[in-house]
Amino acid sequence: MRHFVEQVINNGDFPILDEVIHPNYVYRSPDQVLQGPQALRDLFTAYRTAFPDLHIEIEELVSAGNKTVISFTLSGTHEGDFMGIAATGRPVKVSGMTLSHFDNGKIVEEWELLDQLTLFQQLGIVSIPPETETSSNEGRAMSIEANNDQASEGITLVVGGTGKTGRRVAERLEAHGVDTRMVSRSSNPSFDWNDPSTWNMVLEGVTAAYITYAPDLAIPGATDSIRRFVDEAVAQGVKRFVLLSGRGEEEAQACERIIQQAGVEWTVVRSSWFMQNFSEGEFLGMVLGGTITLPAADVSEPFIDVNDIADVAVAALTEEGHVGEIYEVTGPRTLTFTELAREISQAAGREVQFVQIPKEAFAQAIAESGTPDDIVWLLNYLFETVLDGRNAYVCDGVQRALGREPADFSDFARRIAARGTWNAKNEEGVAA
Repeated sequence: MRHFVEQVINNGDFPILDEVIHPNYVYRSPDQVLQGPQALRDLFTAYRTAFPDLHIEIEELVSAGNKTVISFTLSGTHEGDFMGIAATGRPVKVSGMTLSHFDNGKIVEEWELLDQLTLFQQLGIVSIPPETETSSNEGRAMSIEANNDQASEGITLVVGGTGKTGRRVAERLEAHGVDTRMVSRSSNPSFDWNDPSTWNMVLEGVTAAYITYAPDLAIPGATDSIRRFVDEAVAQGVKRFVLLSGRGEEEAQACERIIQQAGVEWTVVRSSWFMQNFSEGEFLGMVLGGTITLPAADVSEPFIDVNDIADVAVAALTEEGHVGEIYEVTGPRTLTFTELAREISQAAGREVQFVQIPKEAFAQAIAESGTPDDIVWLLNYLFETVLDGRNAYVCDGVQRALGREPADFSDFARRIAARGTWNAKNEEGVAA
């Protein structure tokens, strides 16, 4: 799949299509259905004509059996006609996800969703008020603007700017006029946790930083990377850190101590599991298939809406009164995976079940799927260690930071279902 994306989409080597695309290929998206390799070739040609420097960066790839799911970032410059929109010369960068079904080694069917709303916003075609999904109120927006001393002093860095929380944090900061630098492996300049030589450039002029570590602070080596990055950031003049951490993870709490001892202002946002894992993340394919199959015991977890995480992080980055706080953020109630599947079913109007499978079978399946070793280790760690009931209680981090209640899973489910993200017809659907 990586070879296909690099050669066909990024390099325009279309003859490779015949090697990897099944003669009966079908492509599905919310606004069109295409059939056959030639239709796919025409689609790619249209995109590369509109965006000659089109580039797809695969952020995550997970395979199971004959299916592969990728989350990606699309970037390019609008220099040709696109869906009737004349060239604007504007750069774009949007996220998406594709679910691919293989038959005898060739892609026979794909379901894709690209964040077209963001794409059209970046092209200047549509304009909407920033972040209308959450219950952030006008008074808080005014508070951010009034207390935006941090932004006036320098740049606010968002590490992991294409991730679930990172891109939302960056959007909110930019909406409030904060000079924001969003970085990832695909940004320019790029940032890679595994390549410290990329750190110096992105830190130039930065006075505040939102730190997310991919794939997770529990990964071996994360503590050393965080320590080295924090030391370099402080040396370059960063005055405030906001760290996204995880509940019940000793390794994550070791990273928390690093920023707490850095001699600058800090805030920790210690998060429970994301609701969006089921709408734009790792488990979307399972929801679309009708069965959430995981090695998790049916224990309770207070799933959190990442929009709430972003609101807390932005408050900590731009307002006074959050320094030295550890905000343990959760949803307002706990749900087992069985209960979660039932609520998705009710919102989506079709049955989605949770089925627990043995940990050994899950570990073997993801290892054999070609999943990177660090992701294999992380998934096994999460299901063997963190999801043992230790986090089966709610906390008041959102309330303390924002003065309001966190979003409930039922509200999240209705919102996602209304968008059509969980629509399924022969498993048709894609991630937002």
